[in-house]
Amino acid sequence: MKIAVIDTKICDKSPFCPVKRICPVGAVTQKTSFLKSEAPVIDPEKCIGCNKCVVVCPMKAVTMVKQKS
Repeated sequence: MKIAVIDTKICDKSPFCPVKRICPVGAVTQKTSFLKSEAPVIDPEKCIGCNKCVVVCPMKAVTMVKQKS
C-alpha cells in the first residue's frame, strides 16, 4: 500500500492548506499560530492512500510512497 508524504522543502506552509481540508480520514494535521504555520504532517497510521492530497496540493509537495512494513 502507498501512503502520502509531504516534502517540507517544497511546501509553502500555508495556514489555508487544501491538503488538510481534503483528507477524508483526517490524517493531515498542521500546527498554526497567528503569524506562523508549520508544514502539515501526515499520520501514516491514518492515511488510506486515496491520492486526493496529491491532486490538490498547489505546490506539488505531496507524493505517494510505498509504506514500510
